[in-house]
Amino acid sequence: MAEIPLFPLPLVLFPGGKLPLQIFEPRYLDMVKRCMRDNVGFGVVMIQEGAHVLRNSEEQLPSVAYAGTYVSIIDFDQRDNGLLGIVVEGQVRFSIRDQYENSERLMMADVEFLVTEPRQEVPSDKAHLSEILASLLEHEAVEALRLSVDLQDASEVGGRLTELLPIPNNLKQRLLEMRNPVARLADLDQLILKMQDQLR
Repeated sequence: MAEIPLFPLPLVLFPGGKLPLQIFEPRYLDMVKRCMRDNVGFGVVMIQEGAHVLRNSEEQLPSVAYAGTYVSIIDFDQRDNGLLGIVVEGQVRFSIRDQYENSERLMMADVEFLVTEPRQEVPSDKAHLSEILASLLEHEAVEALRLSVDLQDASEVGGRLTELLPIPNNLKQRLLEMRNPVARLADLDQLILKMQDQLR
C-alpha cells in the first residue's frame, strides 16, 4: 500500500501514455512542486461525477473510479499565459483502497499498485488494430506527444488505442481495469466495428 495524491480528470490514461496538463489551482500547484522536489508522482483517475475544478471552497470533490494510473512528471514549462504546463507519463495502474481529502482539499488515496501486464504479441487476427494505431500516431496532435509504441505489444497497442479513440470514458475505464491485454484488444475490435457501422 502507498499513499498518493490524486488528480481527477474526465479522461483515462494507461501506463506508457503521455498527457499534457495545465496547472492553475493552488492545491495542484503545491502538489506538483512537492512531486518535483521529492521526485515522486501522483495518480490520474477518471471522474465519474462532478468537476475537476472547484468553483468555490464549499464545492464537493468529484466522485472517481476505483482504479487509475500512477504518473511521473517528465517535462514542465511556463506557458505563454503564465500558467504552469507539465507533461506526465503513465507508469503503473493502481486500485484505490481508501480515499480522503487533506487540509488543502487535495484528494488523497491509499492505493495498491497492480502488476505490470506481461508482454504478449498482438495476435495475427488483430494486426489491423496495430495498423489503425499507426495511422493515429501520424496525427499532428498525437505526434507532438512523441509516443514510443511497440506495435507488436498487445498491452501497448490496447492502451494507446483506448486513449486515442473517441469512445465514452466509462468504456475506457472498463478497458483500463481489464487484466488481459489480448482480451482488451478483442473488446476494442468490437467497439471499432460498431463505430464503423454507425458511420455507414
